[in-house]
Amino acid sequence: MEWVRCPLDRENSGGDMAEVPVGFNRLATSLYQAYRRGSLRRESDESQPIFACSQDPLDLEPARAGEPATPVVLRMLATRLQLGGRQAPEKQVPHVLVGLEDVSPSVGPNENLQPVSTEEVDELVALLDRATAGLKDNHAGGYDFPRYDLVRWLMKGYAGAPPRQEDPPPPPPSFKDGQVRQAMYRRAVGGAGSADSVWGRIQLQLPGWLQVLTLWLLPAFFWLRHSGRVPVLSGEYRWLRNQAYLARGDDDNLFELALRLTEDKRHNLDPERFAGLLVNAFLEDLRAGFRSVEWIHKHRTMHPILLVGPISRINGGYLLVRMVETVRNDTLRFDPLVLVTIGRKVPPLAEEPAENDVSMDVWRTKHLEESLRRSVGAWLLKFPISDTVDEPPPPRKRFGPPPAPKPPKLEEEIPQSFERVRGPMWRRRSGGWSIIVTVLVVLAATYAGFGVLDDRRHCGGDGFRWLFFEAVDDSVARVDGDCVGLTDGTNALLYPSESFGPVGDKILEQNRQAAELSKRDPERPVITLASLTSASDGGSSPGGFTAEREQLAGLAVAQAVQLGKPSQRYEPILRVLIANAGPRYRHADRVAAQLGALAAKDPSVVAVVGMVESRQSTQDMIRKLAAVGLPTVAATLTADQMIDVSRMYLQISPQNRREAAVAAAHVRNQLATGKDPFGNPLTNKLIVYKSDDPSDTYSQNLAKDVVQAFAAVGVSGTSSSYSSQGGATDPAAAGREACDHQGEVVFFAGRGQVDFQAFLGGLQDRCRTRPPYLIGGDDTTKYVADREVSGLNQSVPFQYLALSLAPDLLENATSESADFYSRLEELFPYEKTDRGRSLDGHAALSFDAAYAVVLATSFLRRDNIAVNGGTVWSALQSMTDADGAKRGYQGVTGRIDFGGTVSRRVPVNKPVAIVTFQRGKPVPKATIVCGSRSESPAWCPAD
Repeated sequence: MEWVRCPLDRENSGGDMAEVPVGFNRLATSLYQAYRRGSLRRESDESQPIFACSQDPLDLEPARAGEPATPVVLRMLATRLQLGGRQAPEKQVPHVLVGLEDVSPSVGPNENLQPVSTEEVDELVALLDRATAGLKDNHAGGYDFPRYDLVRWLMKGYAGAPPRQEDPPPPPPSFKDGQVRQAMYRRAVGGAGSADSVWGRIQLQLPGWLQVLTLWLLPAFFWLRHSGRVPVLSGEYRWLRNQAYLARGDDDNLFELALRLTEDKRHNLDPERFAGLLVNAFLEDLRAGFRSVEWIHKHRTMHPILLVGPISRINGGYLLVRMVETVRNDTLRFDPLVLVTIGRKVPPLAEEPAENDVSMDVWRTKHLEESLRRSVGAWLLKFPISDTVDEPPPPRKRFGPPPAPKPPKLEEEIPQSFERVRGPMWRRRSGGWSIIVTVLVVLAATYAGFGVLDDRRHCGGDGFRWLFFEAVDDSVARVDGDCVGLTDGTNALLYPSESFGPVGDKILEQNRQAAELSKRDPERPVITLASLTSASDGGSSPGGFTAEREQLAGLAVAQAVQLGKPSQRYEPILRVLIANAGPRYRHADRVAAQLGALAAKDPSVVAVVGMVESRQSTQDMIRKLAAVGLPTVAATLTADQMIDVSRMYLQISPQNRREAAVAAAHVRNQLATGKDPFGNPLTNKLIVYKSDDPSDTYSQNLAKDVVQAFAAVGVSGTSSSYSSQGGATDPAAAGREACDHQGEVVFFAGRGQVDFQAFLGGLQDRCRTRPPYLIGGDDTTKYVADREVSGLNQSVPFQYLALSLAPDLLENATSESADFYSRLEELFPYEKTDRGRSLDGHAALSFDAAYAVVLATSFLRRDNIAVNGGTVWSALQSMTDADGAKRGYQGVTGRIDFGGTVSRRVPVNKPVAIVTFQRGKPVPKATIVCGSRSESPAWCPAD
């Protein structure tokens, strides 16, 4: 039978291996069982035997240049572990083949282990140097050997393999403890200790105090590390300090132990224990690279395979086997090394190979017991390999039996599917990066999510807040879906409608100008007004908050007027805060507490202006503001009972009773002609439509006042309620019902936004061509102000009461009105357009409210009285011409004169206008204004 030699070259690795030496199949099968890693936490016995192969005579490859002859069996194993050949090392099973000089034992087996010589240790060092150098290669496992490298560095350099490039020259053969300290420190910091190194150049750029600090911290860090006493931090130094293979004194420290490993001291050490130290360092480094906690470190799915041969007593091979057994017996700790050796005899006693075959399973059942007894060969799994060297046949004997046939040397190969085992995706390097990227993405998404949520919770303006880096605006928060709180204009989401954008930006800009002006002119007082309203995120229509926007615009004009005035100690600088308490002031407690706390810290907060609806919740809000010491100056509230809510409440607008009186006088004047303003017959009957919401103070009070006022002029009337919350009689149904009152006066005392629009829709549905005479209360101005909506009504004419008039609604506007609206258009160019200009007059009313506070502050400064909420409230009531006070003033919306009594707090004879709306727009020629007696028609009532 002819044996086909194992192909050794990469090009021939694909050839078929028909036959192999007897014993090779068992070796390959056992190695296949051992090279794969078991469970991550080694839940079963995964101890690795030493595969001790014996072959006599040895079958060696021809020696290559500079390399010893390699045993053919080891080369065959290496070939099968190199799946892709030498051209694809990334596919190989991690292994290293270390060939040794064939120096076989010349004498028989030893009965006992012989003492270890220094020469044997030197051979072991050379072997381990080659093994560690090979295993450091990424394709062979990529292991690090910090402990072994430390021992070798202390031994004065490497024999056979160069030291690390970053290592400084080893210490001299003879040195003292201080020198080894310095040498180890230089080795630890590498070139960092040099002024020419990168770290040295960085140090020169650091501030002086930080340079001094690093001069202390860096040595202190390495002093702790080199002490060998700090777990984790000390690393390999702690391992060296705790080595049992180094003889120790009572007071030995790490540096004294290190001295014993140097070249001139090493001869004092026991060679066997020193060899144990080297092998222990080697195995401990492999063990550390095979740790079970591998989320950061490389996950290893295969044990490192070390192929060594031919081994003998004097080339370090036997000593390696002996010391691996000794270290394993001493430590009883798992290490991943799979050591495969081959020689003529069985190490370490150079015994003849046994004939019986022992499997891996059988070996595992008995090796632990033999290891505890420290039996020689407890870790050996022996593999006799038949030789394949042809020998000349023995001479035939003429007489006697024929010679026995030779046992077969070759057998059919049983192929083993060695392959590079890849770990699960999450434990590969690519998987590790994927996990890191995924974790970072999740963290980033979580951070972004919390940033968005936090920004939304605080109603941020850009949709995202940099948590931990960007300051939180705690003055604004999202509560029950609504943005409530205070802002100086920086928070654009406090009001949900985009129409607030230009106004909020202008107020923010002027607030900053006010701060700068106050620094330049500290003599001028600074007062802060909070514009309070009840906006809701539910209002998505751009025109849904026109009235609120116009009030803010009026404040911006008052602010600009004060910024442009010459420097006078009595002319205050105006700062504006925007406040929102949510729909119907449902968060009044929160906002009132914020304003009170702000006023306590900042006395410049002197009053609250605004308020858009007369409701029970509005009254509660006024009481809460009074409780924290802030007066309220309402611009548009008209319910009669509002002045009874708090003595710290004043209003610029007239009351419902005056509106009702003006409407009644106007209808009486029309009844004298027998026709309404649109030429239709008119009778002295009245129907008033109001909201059925008892908390809507405005609607309930206005309806009552209208019925009483009309009754006073001989027009009898009744009231009818509708439900704005979707009841049986909604505003549209009420409008259809109103068609039954043709020739009568239909007065709408409900809300202008939504309700009045629906009411008109009901009229259009049923009596578009012959509608009744319709009059709306002052809240109807909100409907008219939204020109995109009101402009669609081309069929149903009506009249409505207005508290202020834009120049568009008058043929001859007053000078005060002309000046105000000129400044308004200058600040907000959209006011110049037909669609942008609001017709509700709320901007002018808000301006008058703010300017009243400005004048009150001016009175206080002229009288050298401190400016705060209480004194401003007192000064506001002094605005009158009564008794020669001459403190009333002509506002944009009419004369502001509180009558000189504490109980009034409403301007005397405040103008109320009657505006005619026809064919989608107001008719300026038909506008009637009832104000002071001297400037009004004779039929207008007076207070």
